Amino acid sequence: MSAEPVPDIQGESPQVAALGEHAGGPEMTLLEHLKELRSRVMVSAVAVVLGMLICFIFWQTILGWMLAPARAQIPDFTVASFSPTDRISIIVKIGLYGGMMLASPVLVYELLAFIVPGLTPRERKLLLPGIAGVVVFLLGGMAFAYWVILPASLGFLLELGSNEIENVTGIKQYVDFVVRIVFWVGVSFELPMVMLLAARLGLVRARQLLGFWRYAIIVIFVIAAVVTPTPDPITQTMVAGPLLLLYFVGVLFALLVQKPRPAPGAV
Repeated sequence: MSAEPVPDIQGESPQVAALGEHAGGPEMTLLEHLKELRSRVMVSAVAVVLGMLICFIFWQTILGWMLAPARAQIPDFTVASFSPTDRISIIVKIGLYGGMMLASPVLVYELLAFIVPGLTPRERKLLLPGIAGVVVFLLGGMAFAYWVILPASLGFLLELGSNEIENVTGIKQYVDFVVRIVFWVGVSFELPMVMLLAARLGLVRARQLLGFWRYAIIVIFVIAAVVTPTPDPITQTMVAGPLLLLYFVGVLFALLVQKPRPAPGAV
């Protein structure tokens, strides 16, 4: 009786191989899957709680970082509390958002450790580069929002009519504004990865994406108008410009990963 062939996973990274080391073991029962899922959820929850505790301790420093883009435009910019619960609400939000960010490496690892054993060797080899790309584009978008979009937007909004209207900005409204802009600009920078995935799944080809560039410009400016908080075309163009560049990066990614067309007459 011949032994079953062993899948070739040569070239797989040590990190992914370690995650999927028990992929070739005996199939787990539903109860075993549920126990593993519960264990990984518990580890993830503990990581989030620890991250929240750290952010609770340093909440004033984190709030200072969030206020920095506004103070770069107006040095004496301050925020006000309009409700007795605003302060505690902001501390909780800073702890929750910051805790999830600090715990994100653990969350990603626990997710991978749960799903990787069920993937094929080829899928496992593609997983880490894909996740790295998602993280890089997300952080790049968030950094762009913090260093470029927020100062420009706040400079426009806070200076508009400042001679007639006194700026009294609520702390809750300001933090929500900053989080929303940073998050959605970061998400919009995932455009190349979405295009890469669509091309890899065979839903679209690079030539088609390149042919849609005129429509892409319109869609990108619509996205920029939704993401940016100001109606001025300058800020919207500051968002749309990088997104348009990322669209063509996505076309290149699609060209690299798309599956070859079957030969004529092939079954």
